[in-house]
Amino acid sequence: MEGFRPRGWQDGITSTILSNLNNNGKIALEAPTGSGKTSFILYLAFLSGKKFIYSVRTHNEFTRIYEDNKRFFNLDIAYMFGKKSLCPLPDRWLENDDSDRDICTGCFLKDKTIDVKFDMDPEELCNFLLRESMENINIDIKNRSLVKNERGDYYYKREKKSLGFCPYYSVRLSALSHNIIVMTYNYLLNPGIRYRTFGIENFNDYCIVFDEAHNIDDFVENLGRSLRPKTVERAIEQSMNYFPVKEYKCNDRTRLGIMLERLLSELDLNESGTLKRFSFSKDFIDNLDIDIIKRFSDMFNDINEKNPAGQRHRNYLESLYNFLYDVFNSENSGLYYYSDKNGILLKIMYYDVSSFLRFLNSSPVIFMSGTMPSPEHISLVWGFENIIYISVEKIFKNAGGEKKYHIVTGFTTLNKYRLKSDTWEPMLKKYMDFIKERYNSASGSVLVAVPAYSILSGDKSISSFIDDDIKPHVIIETRKLSFSYIKGRALREKLLIFSVHGGKLLEGVQLVNKNRSLISDVIIMGLPLIPMDDYRTDKIKFIERQSKRNMQDNLYYENAMIKVKQAAGRSTRSENDVADIWLCDDRFSSAYWRDIFQN
Repeated sequence: MEGFRPRGWQDGITSTILSNLNNNGKIALEAPTGSGKTSFILYLAFLSGKKFIYSVRTHNEFTRIYEDNKRFFNLDIAYMFGKKSLCPLPDRWLENDDSDRDICTGCFLKDKTIDVKFDMDPEELCNFLLRESMENINIDIKNRSLVKNERGDYYYKREKKSLGFCPYYSVRLSALSHNIIVMTYNYLLNPGIRYRTFGIENFNDYCIVFDEAHNIDDFVENLGRSLRPKTVERAIEQSMNYFPVKEYKCNDRTRLGIMLERLLSELDLNESGTLKRFSFSKDFIDNLDIDIIKRFSDMFNDINEKNPAGQRHRNYLESLYNFLYDVFNSENSGLYYYSDKNGILLKIMYYDVSSFLRFLNSSPVIFMSGTMPSPEHISLVWGFENIIYISVEKIFKNAGGEKKYHIVTGFTTLNKYRLKSDTWEPMLKKYMDFIKERYNSASGSVLVAVPAYSILSGDKSISSFIDDDIKPHVIIETRKLSFSYIKGRALREKLLIFSVHGGKLLEGVQLVNKNRSLISDVIIMGLPLIPMDDYRTDKIKFIERQSKRNMQDNLYYENAMIKVKQAAGRSTRSENDVADIWLCDDRFSSAYWRDIFQN
């Protein structure tokens, strides 16, 4: 542990945390961004000698853990990436493959693994393993130890002389032997993936950590399957091509066609920008027999497997079966639809977060975030009543720097202006004038948090109002934008960065030089309230029935508060940082929000 000196708050609560972990306790740790939560968890692992599962929201957070460990602790840590990140055979992935099809079935690499050494940056390791695997596969092909059969599938003819290996299974098997495993949420919170990975439901041997735990609700809400009309159309085409009525003159084939056509007509819905409640018609339900869909799906799989490699297709019947099975068998969920750029999407949405967390009941757990949900939320929504709740900032002054919140009036939500160009543009211009003023006077880079992607790009977006003299310094969030690129530029110039609440920049970007934040100001454009759509209304009612409590604040306003604090937290990365946070919406001046941000 050379060079690590625990901060005051870390030293002050270590014995309390360790004592509770030894008794399988549940701990909620709210510590501001930049206060050293990552190093604190590694410090606990170092002192306790326990096995840890460190669960994070995205792979981007692996690097921060790796760097802290390399710098201070040198603990035995493994990093678990998913199949898509580590599969060296992209041709095994079918177009838009979002079904439960096991792409590893029949793969010539599935049982071929190596011992992985997790001694380099996780992203570099991922790329290294992919390159190494492909090079070895090519050597095996050249040496004729890996050959094709009559269907065009590769198989190993000479196993002993082969070099090829599967990076994904190598990482997964190697990781399970390490004392600390870092993985994304889906390995734990998705029951199917959890069982396939660990094969157990008892995690007594591990202390489990959820980093950025304020994301748990959103993650669980979106675990449900989804369905688009295009999938049904493809299933109909597949049925006609592979099971033509002229050849399959049976009642089941007739019923299959009728069911698919009726399902497609059920999805003839009006466009909706918010989640709207959906119910299948009684006529459709009365005539539905998903076992018939399953039988034809299995028949298609048999045919598909006999096709040469490269001529196999996604099983759309299987996608329909899996979706409909979950619709009629999932508990504590509802069916909703909305429309996006790809059309109508029908989605299963879950209400009960606690049912996805019950596997933690007998394990020591640390939920931590710079913006933890309230104790009431953790008790009534997550189902942990006797949790130890520690708010570091309430005990240790400025543990993660100082944020000065300023409420700026004269601004309001952009949502109601979105469809009215005559009022939308003046409000955007007003926001941009304020942003320009703050940018010119700021001592460091400025981060702007907006409520929706439509504000960032496209026609009539805020980019239309950025002056030419500022444009060279503007960064607008995109999916492909890397943290390293932003940091490299921030070290050279004062940036104006636009991101979306809940986006990857507001969840994970760290712009630091010599342990000081490069961001001096954060501007919040509008109060980031979730639309009170049918799903949100139903979820609140469901949890109120379960808890017999009013949950409006916990499930609606608290979510907006967390988003604001999460954005603000990007500006303070050490106890010495001071930042100005500008809350631009008239609603922030109400007593509720003033009490949160200014008192």
